[in-house]
Amino acid sequence: MSKIMALDIETGNYSYEIGGWDKTHLFDPVVVATWDGDNAHIFSKQSEVLVPHANVHPLHPRVLGEHLKKHIEGGGIIIGHNIRGFDLPILRDALDMHYAGVLMNKAKEHLIDTSWTLRSSAGQRVGLDDVCKHTLGRGKQIMHSEDAPIAWREGKYAEVMKYCLQDCQLNYDLFEYGRKKGVVKARNTDSGIIEDYEVLWKLEE
Repeated sequence: MSKIMALDIETGNYSYEIGGWDKTHLFDPVVVATWDGDNAHIFSKQSEVLVPHANVHPLHPRVLGEHLKKHIEGGGIIIGHNIRGFDLPILRDALDMHYAGVLMNKAKEHLIDTSWTLRSSAGQRVGLDDVCKHTLGRGKQIMHSEDAPIAWREGKYAEVMKYCLQDCQLNYDLFEYGRKKGVVKARNTDSGIIEDYEVLWKLEE
């Protein structure tokens, strides 16, 4: 089992529709994906939709919670881009997933938020697409996060599920790159220059 598992979620609504980002209990989580370098799992409100090379499950708080708990109890950690500020609070408050709260309370031991640690180094928020394009040479291809709620409402369930999984895979590869090289690349929005940013994504072997 890989020690690293990336997690990402998609919602069926927008923050402006519910009164702001802090109204985490009013978001509508529709897809959650995880990727550990070998195994893809997708938890979806449309679990009858199949995605090639992925295990698709119903989006149920107990089922997802047990999946994450198994990884943690096996000695793994969970990574995500803004997982502490977005993904886990929504799963805790909107999906009523108790284990999301458990993870947040033990974030130092079990979580690495690539967005938070990169923001600390860069002094600004860095989007996953930007840092992956400049570090890995590839970024998001299916859609962008702002497109997902509309795509879901249009019934493009498979596309949203694939997009969510792709974000996990990008985040996983970015983490592995940063862990080995100690730096990632992103554009400085003030200077417009692509710069190296130190990241301390070390793992205890």
